[in-house]
Amino acid sequence: MRWPVRAGLTTLGLALAVAVMVAATFTDDALDEILDVAFSQSNRQDMMLLFAEDRPVSVLEEVRRLPRVLVVEGQLYLAAELRHGPRTKQVAIEARPPESDLSRVIDGTGRVVAPPPGTILLADRLAAQLNAQPGDVIEVEFLTNRRETFQLPVAGLVTQYFGLGAYMDFDTVNTLFRQAPRVSTASLLIDEEHEDALHARLKEMPGLAGTIMLTESRRAFENTIAENVVIMTTIYATIAILITVGVAYNGARVQLSERARELASLRIPGFSRGEVSAILMGETLVLALAAQPLGWVPGWAIAWSMTEGFTSDLYAIPLVLKPATFAQASLVVLVACIVAVLVVRRRLDNLDLVAVMKTRE
Repeated sequence: MRWPVRAGLTTLGLALAVAVMVAATFTDDALDEILDVAFSQSNRQDMMLLFAEDRPVSVLEEVRRLPRVLVVEGQLYLAAELRHGPRTKQVAIEARPPESDLSRVIDGTGRVVAPPPGTILLADRLAAQLNAQPGDVIEVEFLTNRRETFQLPVAGLVTQYFGLGAYMDFDTVNTLFRQAPRVSTASLLIDEEHEDALHARLKEMPGLAGTIMLTESRRAFENTIAENVVIMTTIYATIAILITVGVAYNGARVQLSERARELASLRIPGFSRGEVSAILMGETLVLALAAQPLGWVPGWAIAWSMTEGFTSDLYAIPLVLKPATFAQASLVVLVACIVAVLVVRRRLDNLDLVAVMKTRE
């Protein structure tokens, strides 16, 4: 209370250190959410087969007879340009049978959704770019050989972290093009322990443009994310610790320089070193505790701005802030603050009482 400006600045510095730690640690939970939704809930297949051109659904029976194939599902992808008012966007519209289980559309609550017949389902980021809301009618021009254009109502929006998805009912697409059901890709669930025989047969399969191993992609993505998160968290944590140590040490050191005489005088009536140092440490730790809730708010703001800044057509990072995130940030800052104050305490313990008492205030 004797130096309110100094106390306020110390509290502000420690609060900003907490904010930096919140911004550093929230990404771990956010990326876990992406992995869970993108791979565990939405895309659960082991492999995808990409055909050079759309094939009749009878090709799925042919794929099902391949060795080590357990489950097969087909999807149809169509290049299209979506228009809503003056805004346009080129995307790939995906159509899949409603009973699909390997490749699914998941909404923000984790519920499996399917576009009703005669409508289109949009990812929320795609809808934002088109300024479209559920119930709006958008113009869909298919960029296929027929290049036909249709007016379709938006059935709903889904949260999606990868790409700008647009989805239609499988039967509706085939009806619009007046064609027998066709597929562009096939999703496979396979026996991974004996997949060499499957790869050998796929090399002989006509009309196959390529394969995607989702299991390997998932594993590579997890490894890359884990490495990047460790690096980023280490950098942010180092910055937060340096801020904390600098603020706490300097504040305690200044207090010691200004109050060395009165602190030393407490030793004369018989106060112990621990009791004397508790006065100096206690003041700093009170400020550190007061800084914790003050740092959570800017930490949330920094995390939110990071998610907005990283959002693009390719991916989006969700804002996932759990109580453990704030607790971990506060714990790191408080521990660093205690270490910094303990360094100052050693100087207090080593004070020359005679020399200090001879100095003038």
